[in-house]
Amino acid sequence: MVKETDDIQEKLDELIEISRFYGKNDEYVIAGGGNTSYKSEEKIWIKASGTSLANIDKDDFVCLSRSELRKISTKIYSQNSRIREARVKEDLQKAIISENGKRPSVETSLHEIIEYKFIVHTHPTLVNALMCSRKAKRLTRKLFGKHALFIEYTDPGYVLFKKVESSIISYRERFSCEPKIIFLQNHGVFVSGDSPDEIKNQYTEIELILKDQIDSQLPPNQGQLSEEYVHKQSKTIANQLDIDPSHVCYRINGLIQKYTISPDVFDQISRPFTPDDIVYCKSNYLFTTSGLDSLKIDVTKFAERYGYLPKIIAVQGKGLVSIETGQQSPATVMDVFENMMKVRYFSEIFGGPQFMNPEQIDFIDNWEVENYRRTVTGD
Repeated sequence: MVKETDDIQEKLDELIEISRFYGKNDEYVIAGGGNTSYKSEEKIWIKASGTSLANIDKDDFVCLSRSELRKISTKIYSQNSRIREARVKEDLQKAIISENGKRPSVETSLHEIIEYKFIVHTHPTLVNALMCSRKAKRLTRKLFGKHALFIEYTDPGYVLFKKVESSIISYRERFSCEPKIIFLQNHGVFVSGDSPDEIKNQYTEIELILKDQIDSQLPPNQGQLSEEYVHKQSKTIANQLDIDPSHVCYRINGLIQKYTISPDVFDQISRPFTPDDIVYCKSNYLFTTSGLDSLKIDVTKFAERYGYLPKIIAVQGKGLVSIETGQQSPATVMDVFENMMKVRYFSEIFGGPQFMNPEQIDFIDNWEVENYRRTVTGD
């Protein structure tokens, strides 16, 4: 990382601390999700794409020139999404100052236009229960009023950046201040401030407001399975699928039981809510009425249809199985999908679930940036 003054180093240490603070809390971030940044007058430091906030270090940030980043906002790019995003990526690369060979978050330009020094973007479970609901826009305005900006779902990348930029400009004109909280539909939240404490206070307030709306708890577990039993089931599944047991995770609890009781019920959670859901779990999942020891036929049919092994297998009445043959842990895939279930469960409080539509899913499935992030996270 570029050598900096003592003051900047202190700020970067604060950035690392707050990044880990939220990155280690799975109610805010799972796996490589979310990103953070710090801005000086001339430079911005932002999390590298695919890096985990939980154990981030100074070399996991990319330093860029703010003046070069601002040029992206003034340019006119192609209407063709593939050409446009490729050109934006090239201009983003030109702004890089650090020499660690890592790619900055695709949301770097968005971080640049927010006029606060620190930004922490996460995907909290309760926030996304609201953001992934049918009443997201109306209830956000009711619960947070002028203190937050709501952005309707837009494909990530340059188009989202320009939409947020124009919305921030309108917000400034209306309220004569900068939004500290920006909610993104089917995505998450950006919280900003000139110090980490400001950000923590904002997040605490958001959490308190949303928890005040919750009048139900997750379904209780019906007994605790032994680690020996879970390991045995994972090994049985791996053997019949001819893959290493380390690539399989088996899990069952009250929430999983609720959504795997029948095909119709599982259909309530059979589509992704956010881009990260697609990155880690893909967008198609297998539901089977076969037992845990009889999965091979259904898995083979799934692979023939989609061209890959299912990341998630819902076994009726028996629980969930996650498969990850890359460098990522199958437990991480399981954690992401279980979080999807939590979002689905609590979305009922906010009017019911609002999944990503087929066009939005297709964009993420075919977007080069997310394909890159898949390779970094081990897909």
